[in-house]
Amino acid sequence: MSSTKPKVQPDDLDLAFFEATAGAGQLCLQHCGDCGRWTHPARYYCPHCASENYSFDPVSGKAEVHSFTVSHFSVESAWKDRVPYVTIVAETAEGPRLVARTDLKPGDVSIGQPILLRAEVVDPEFSYVWAEKAA
Repeated sequence: MSSTKPKVQPDDLDLAFFEATAGAGQLCLQHCGDCGRWTHPARYYCPHCASENYSFDPVSGKAEVHSFTVSHFSVESAWKDRVPYVTIVAETAEGPRLVARTDLKPGDVSIGQPILLRAEVVDPEFSYVWAEKAA
C-alpha cells in the first residue's frame, strides 16, 4: 500500500514504536516487563517503576475520546481534501493517551465517546493511528 499522505522520519524509540506496530499489523505500545504498566510516548525506562525491561506489545484498540480538535485549514496538500477534519486524543483501555486521525465528522465526536483504534501501516517505519466509532 502506498500513501500520498505525508509521513515523518522517526528515529530511536519512536522508530521502535512504529516498527513494532508495522510488524504486528496492529497498534503496539510500550509495555513494562516488570510492573506491567503501559507507556506512551516511549521512554528508556518505565516512569512507574524505573525498569529498563520493556517491549512493544499489541493493545486491544479499545479507547475513548479524551479530547479532540477540528481543523478547518491544512497546509499539507494531502489533507486539504479532508477539511474540516477531526484529530482525537484517545485514552486507550490500557491507560496511555495518543493522537489519532479519524474520518468521523466533527458533529459525530464527543468527549468520553468509545472508539476503536487501528493502525494504517504506511511502511515498515511508519503507521497512522486511526479512530473509528466503536460498535
